[in-house]
Amino acid sequence: MGNVVDHNRLYAHTLLSWVYFAFILYMVSRECVYYINLRQAYLLSPFYANRLSSRTVLYRNVPRQFLDEQRLRWMLGSSVKRIWIPQTTSELERLVEEREQTAMRLEKAEFELIKMANAARTKALKKGKNGNKQEPSQESLETESRSENGRKSVSRSGAAEIISAPDSPQDASYPSKEMGERTLPDVNGSVASQWIPHSSRPHHRPIANYGRRVDTIKWTRNQIRKLNNQIAKVRRDQLFKTEGMLPSVFVEFETHTDAQHAYQTLTHHRPLHMAQRFIGVRPFEILWESLSMSWLETIVRKFLIKALITALIIFWAIPSALVGTISNIDYLSEKVSFLGWIADLPSSVKGILSGVVPAMALSLLMSIVPGILRYCARLGGVPTLSMIELYTQHAYFAFQVVQVFLITTLTSAASAAVTKLLEDPTTAKDLLSQNLPKASNFYLSYFLLQSLALGSSALVQFGNLFQLYVFQRYISSPRKMYRRWHRLQRIHWGAVFPVYTNLGVITLSYALIAPIILGFAAVGLLFLHIVYRYNLIYVYDSEVDTRGLVYPRALMHLLLGLYFSEVCMIGLFSLKGAYVPVVLTVALLVLTGLVHTSLIDALGPLLWSLPKSLTMQEDQLHLLASTPTNRRIAEDIERSEEYHSDKEEQGPDQGDSRALEGASGALNALGGGVKTMFRKKLKKEVPAEAHMVVNALNAFWMRWLSPNPADKSNFLLRWLHPEVYSDYTILRRMVPSDLPDPVYPDEIEQDIYYPPSFFAKPPTLWIPRDPGGISRQEVEHSGKVIPTTDEYVQIDENGNVMINLEESRLFFDVSRLRY
Repeated sequence: MGNVVDHNRLYAHTLLSWVYFAFILYMVSRECVYYINLRQAYLLSPFYANRLSSRTVLYRNVPRQFLDEQRLRWMLGSSVKRIWIPQTTSELERLVEEREQTAMRLEKAEFELIKMANAARTKALKKGKNGNKQEPSQESLETESRSENGRKSVSRSGAAEIISAPDSPQDASYPSKEMGERTLPDVNGSVASQWIPHSSRPHHRPIANYGRRVDTIKWTRNQIRKLNNQIAKVRRDQLFKTEGMLPSVFVEFETHTDAQHAYQTLTHHRPLHMAQRFIGVRPFEILWESLSMSWLETIVRKFLIKALITALIIFWAIPSALVGTISNIDYLSEKVSFLGWIADLPSSVKGILSGVVPAMALSLLMSIVPGILRYCARLGGVPTLSMIELYTQHAYFAFQVVQVFLITTLTSAASAAVTKLLEDPTTAKDLLSQNLPKASNFYLSYFLLQSLALGSSALVQFGNLFQLYVFQRYISSPRKMYRRWHRLQRIHWGAVFPVYTNLGVITLSYALIAPIILGFAAVGLLFLHIVYRYNLIYVYDSEVDTRGLVYPRALMHLLLGLYFSEVCMIGLFSLKGAYVPVVLTVALLVLTGLVHTSLIDALGPLLWSLPKSLTMQEDQLHLLASTPTNRRIAEDIERSEEYHSDKEEQGPDQGDSRALEGASGALNALGGGVKTMFRKKLKKEVPAEAHMVVNALNAFWMRWLSPNPADKSNFLLRWLHPEVYSDYTILRRMVPSDLPDPVYPDEIEQDIYYPPSFFAKPPTLWIPRDPGGISRQEVEHSGKVIPTTDEYVQIDENGNVMINLEESRLFFDVSRLRY
């Protein structure tokens, strides 16, 4: 658009802007309608509605007098099933964390002991010495014997009598559960003492022991025993403690419908008291430090964090502006003396410096922002990890738009024009109109880098390849190997969506100013779609459940590109003196704002709450479908709902009805009477032929404006009316109805909405089984203070650790349950 001289040709840009932007607005509206119907069908399905989190509501800022179960039941009604009132558990959290660290130290020490003893045993066997003839150290036998099982005396014969000690590799077969039935070697003292002296056992120097050397295995066992007793005592005290309750409660209701009703009902008469309500909160996404904040502290923190993020956006513009300036390296080399050597570089090198390097630098600069924003969200009192992702998405999108788009665009255009402006300020209007479209050159390279380079790296997964084939060789801990094998790569949507939403904003902003960007955007986004589709199926695992709120927020963010494009076109038209296109574009800007506001007002409540009409219908269908004899009745009700929905789409019934109540009934009757009088008068005065033509035109347009879903449709009709052909009753059939309901262990369910330290169990130690039987003795001794096993993993005579990763299911992670 910058090279257009004839003002009359700008009418073409104006017309295209109306057509193209209207198409974008309709596509966003259509996608929102379709997505909301699909989301409601999923959230109301038994697979999701029967989850514990779907029936539980979190209330924040609960007054102290309502931190009582009886009062809450009286206020919230008879549908309340269970109430959790959490307490502060700082001391308990410290003890549980210390026990976790001590247990991991014990597991590491056990592994080192087994590995050292196995290596010494293998070396001794290779020299021709049999294990039964090996004489252990008398000192090590006495020391080990006194520390285990409370023994006060051992055999002083100078040798340990071993009844059964497996020496051959055949005795240590591939690790399996059956191997756990082997008996413990009958030795007086430590089995490891036969191969290594006591001084070689794992040791460390704790600060609490004034730096004196201690045996790590014995010390950690004693510490875990003490911590277990302390944790049990604190938990008992917590049961009868009435002080230190958090100003938040979790209330479980009998059904999903009851929970939605409570969630959508104003609970307390005072402002900000129990006003913050959340539904669908999974237990292991809760940030307990945020729930301890009062309403006043939450407000103060919220404003302080917003001010901090605003300051970050402003001052982050300095390095972003520098990156944008580098993109015009030719102008800089001409005007900045110490950069004159750049002009002597080959054109290919200069192309990389002006295109690829700034884009890479900008990507690296922005990659550290999401971590900062998540930390700010925690400080601001955001209660759950899913809300943190939504907070991060919103703030990071602001970062992306300001730093990647606005600052870079302005500095790129200004750096090319500033020297000419200093030489001749009267050419400012022409220079700005010419150089602003040129700023899109930077984003051509940015699109290629983000879509092709980053998409390719996401597909190839260089980091995972390095870990698998290089770093994996240096991992010998069974626990780390197990986690690396069974855990998929986590993805945080709060940092992913803003990057590609900003690409859409840039594309829409330059769509009419520099249309070439549409081609680059189409190819790049298509490639990214293929990459992420593959990764979502096979690579990524999302452990944070935002309940589908990230995508519609990204759609709303996308409309910002329309505003930027329209404002930019208004400026360019004004600089060229085309005032009629300016007026038309201003009108388009106002229309875009009205449509955007209407979308937020109409669709916003449907995103955060589920309509009562659908929840009642689902409860009725599930109740009837629970017995085989009533399934046919449920199907009839579903078809009846679709029939009445079709009639509502066609309009209200105009037949005789005497059940007119209230103002709405009177208005409907009055409107129906006026329509009937108008039709009769039209029928008398208009000829029959003209009346037939009017009816035919009316039927034709009504088919396209308000179609009947029972009639035969085509692709265009289904595309134009997702509210008819993709409504809830149709999309609910896409969700499987035969999935099993979630089942929770009783001991977990009753405490699941308390802080994890309240019910956390000691971790299970996992050590490798060895041919010498050392692991069996260590399992026996350590198992008396903490769960310990050597199943499914073994260490061979060469020191290689082998794990049966397919069959091992030792670490039951309660956070992975379908809450």
